[in-house]
Formats: sequence, C-alpha cells, structure tokens
Amino acid sequence: MRSQKGFTLIEIMIVLAILGAVVALVAPRFVKRDGNIKAVARSFIVLSKEIRNKARLTNSTYRLVINMDTQDEAYWVERANGPQPVDPKMYEEALKKESEKEEEAPPPLFQMDKSLTKSEKKLPSGLRFGSVETINMKSPITSGLAYIHFFPEGFVEASAVQITNGNNLTWTLVFNPLTGQADIIEKASSLKDVQR
Repeated sequence: MRSQKGFTLIEIMIVLAILGAVVALVAPRFVKRDGNIKAVARSFIVLSKEIRNKARLTNSTYRLVINMDTQDEAYWVERANGPQPVDPKMYEEALKKESEKEEEAPPPLFQMDKSLTKSEKKLPSGLRFGSVETINMKSPITSGLAYIHFFPEGFVEASAVQITNGNNLTWTLVFNPLTGQADIIEKASSLKDVQR
C-alpha cells in the first residue's frame, strides 16, 4: 500500500481562507490612523472648493472656523454678506470679544452657513488640529478659534492648517490665496516655509 503524504486541495483552500480572514480583520487597525488623516484632508480640499465657489456666486465673505479646543476639535463654515476686510488688529479684537461673550452685544457679522456644513464637523478620534496660521496672524494659533477667510473676488486668505495624530504623523494643508486650492504636505510645515 502506498502512504499518502501532503495536503489535499480542499485543506489548502481552507487554510488560505482562514489566513485571509485574519488579515482582513487585522490590517485596517494598522492603516486606520493614516486613512483617517487622508479622509480629513480630502474633506478639507473639497470643502475649500465649495466655499470659494459659494463666495463668488453669492458675493459674500465666508470663513472656515476651526475650533482647537482640546475637548471639542471641530470645524464649520460661516458667512457674512458682501466683501468684508480682514484687518489683523480687528481680528485680534474679535477673538477677545468672542472669549468675553457680552450679553448685550449686537448680532455677530458672521453667521453659520448651513448650506455647506449642517453643523459642527468633529475630527475623528485620535486626530487634532496642531496649529492654524494665516498671513494676517502674528504667530500660529494652537488653541481656541481660528479663521480662514474666502472672499467674493475668489481670493482666499493664505493659510496653513496642521492636522496631527499627536504622535509622529502630521500633515499640513496649505491654502493658495489666488486659486483657493488646498494642497497637502505630508509633514509639519509653517506658512513661511511654504511661501519661500
């Protein structure tokens, strides 16, 4: 009698199916953080195009608001009618007024635009805004609220937004002032470094 050594085709297929299932379950955990940062970057690129087009069509000034509060990292879009200048001194005063929250203050110039963002969009868990820097700021903002303005003429406030996972992965979104295009740099960069 002959002894049969080796595996049958069915046994090999069962082992390969089990290995495939294990890889399918484990692989997303290794890629997830990189995938999240890519998804956020893509959504910012799409949103910036929509904001720029809407500003031009409605002859309004829009701003992308970024909340870098450690508890509630989120972003949304606000709108003001007509062209609105961005003065660095007024910008700092507006930030102070918003932190004071006066009860009898007149209604704010900018209101949330629900046609672009229905509500605040939160960052996925594990991601946060590292810093936001615009051409009109003295130094990058790392906490509180930051604004990127989109004007009716089609121009965008030159800016850089860093998105990080807090460990070793940081991407920078750079907004081009003339085209409104948001470009991705797969490392931490400041606005001054990019403009050189």
